[in-house]
Amino acid sequence: MHIRSLIVLLFIGLLINVDAIAKDALSSVQIVEGITQQRPSQTRQTIGRRYVWNFKKRPYTVLMTIDLERYNSYSGKERYDIPKLVEEGRTTLSNLTREFERTFKQNRSWTKQDRVDFVLSFVQSLPYTFDDVTTGFDEFRRYAVETLIEGGGDCEDTTILVAAILRGLGEKTALIFTPGHIALGVSGDFSGTSVTYDGTKYYYCETTGTGWTVGVMPVSSGSTVEAVVPLSPSKVGPAPKPNKTTITPPVEPKPTPKDPDLTPEKPPIKTTPVPVEPKPEEPKPDSKEPTEKNTPESNNIIGGIIATLFFILGLGVPIGYLVYRFVFADDDDDDRYDDTVYDDTTESKSPLDW
Repeated sequence: MHIRSLIVLLFIGLLINVDAIAKDALSSVQIVEGITQQRPSQTRQTIGRRYVWNFKKRPYTVLMTIDLERYNSYSGKERYDIPKLVEEGRTTLSNLTREFERTFKQNRSWTKQDRVDFVLSFVQSLPYTFDDVTTGFDEFRRYAVETLIEGGGDCEDTTILVAAILRGLGEKTALIFTPGHIALGVSGDFSGTSVTYDGTKYYYCETTGTGWTVGVMPVSSGSTVEAVVPLSPSKVGPAPKPNKTTITPPVEPKPTPKDPDLTPEKPPIKTTPVPVEPKPEEPKPDSKEPTEKNTPESNNIIGGIIATLFFILGLGVPIGYLVYRFVFADDDDDDRYDDTVYDDTTESKSPLDW
């Protein structure tokens, strides 16, 4: 009797495990520290995705394989209730959640805020995309698996994704609604911007952009919290308003650097620099620069004088020769012929006449 009961229990446990595996849309997930060139395999039944992001100035890579048939099954699903989308993502991303837990065990020195910020940094690395551009519909809410396959989404999509992961990690979360925006709230011993609802304090978590940590609220999100919705598996009614809101001074977003290894950990507070009059710099001597005695202008003057002298000498030599030839040389020739005068008319005398 006991043997039969044991067999029945084992069989039931096997069915439960098979059902849990069947619900997981990610067939394989691996998170490694560093940038790996390995690529997830893609077949007719699966789609591979590879994401790289930075945390604490160290790069991380996640490789995942997603079941294509399971992904296609989301096209006809209802997507109005955000808490239900989060709960569905919590079950289908269990393999990804386990990889985050394995990474946390490898970094035991991380605090609770470090673990939450690590998940946030992964989701923030996904690009921001508008629903009407990628799907053709305005305010089209994606399931967590859809956001991973399509490589990004708007504030609703990334909030659903990070909420599904953190709920799978056992964190107590809530949706925080501000005018035209949605973010996630996480309960814990943090600091910064928070809202209190039903006795629980939830700290603000921004999912769009990079560098935002727990409790930091961007200026673009505004300072008015319209509603807080604690996340639970059951469907909730209209969004209730918070009992109390504690907001620290919002900060401006810091531009993302080109180098991925230099991704900021915390956005800086905007400051106004005080202008300082620059001091005139003293010229430094340079051996290559011309001195006062050897400037291009002086070189040009000296060269002009030398060229003029050569020109005068070139003209003076032939002129002097011509003057000497036709003026002084003719007088000397005349003097040579003055002593002897030849007269052709004089008759020649015979030597006998002398």
